[in-house]
Amino acid sequence: MDNRQRQQDEILALEAIFGAQAVEKSDISDEHTFILHAPIDTMEAQLDLRFHLPDTYPSDTPPVFEWICAHDMSAQLRESSPGFIYPVRQLVLSDSMYDVASTELHRVWDEEMCRDVAVYSWVVWLGEYLSERWPQPLDPIPLPKDSVTNEASSSTVSNNIQSAASSSTQSAKPDSAPNIFTGPLLEMKKSVFVAHVARVQSADDVRAVRDTLLQDKKIAQATHNILAYRITLDNGSVSQDNDDDGETAAGKRLGHLLHVLGAQNLVVVVTRWYGGTHLGPDRFKLINNAARLALDQSELLGKES
Repeated sequence: MDNRQRQQDEILALEAIFGAQAVEKSDISDEHTFILHAPIDTMEAQLDLRFHLPDTYPSDTPPVFEWICAHDMSAQLRESSPGFIYPVRQLVLSDSMYDVASTELHRVWDEEMCRDVAVYSWVVWLGEYLSERWPQPLDPIPLPKDSVTNEASSSTVSNNIQSAASSSTQSAKPDSAPNIFTGPLLEMKKSVFVAHVARVQSADDVRAVRDTLLQDKKIAQATHNILAYRITLDNGSVSQDNDDDGETAAGKRLGHLLHVLGAQNLVVVVTRWYGGTHLGPDRFKLINNAARLALDQSELLGKES
């Protein structure tokens, strides 16, 4: 089996272990590079790592890794206990820790795996190594009682959200703001997702779309308003950015969806109302599915202006 086939098999194995959403191609023009979002249960945290797989991997050289970040699962904790704020913990990899991790990656590939695919085995080791250095959890901060989502309020959301989205994109829209298309609702375990799409030409247009949506109280008080946009500039380069709005990695995944779809001059905002039940990785699928439905039904995808 050649190196390329072994690399593809390794990526499929990582998707099977961590979930398809955990493996993200960082650049669709470079099939040898991907980002891994690996949950580490012992730390209640997630590692974000970029890997480059040389043509000579795994037969002759190890993979190359780039540290992006390690952060706790504060968004998931918030969902499981919506009455509290969980302060975010992050771990910065020092130069000495990076050297240790690089040396161990070479050892795992060369000795433990006998020059075969080594990413998963090394990630398991890295999780154990970082667990010893992970900051101790901070005490959660109770929220005021009137700000805690309850079953009654979350059940009401799905009945009223469509009218809220409609009013925010019609009566509240300033004359200068782009037209906003609101897609269909998706609901799972009382959590509600809806996406809004607009044609934009500048960062000012993006801000105008967000400001228009947030004029509606129901949207402004949603658990998350996740945003991503891509704008093609006059010189042919692409301006793009995203905002998680507290849902860790959701903005980046939404931006990646726009990238894969080849979206041009579009902004997508996915509004989520938390329904009281933790959804786990399914929430990322629902966020992207809501966005895809809105993009398809708006018929804006594939149009440049």
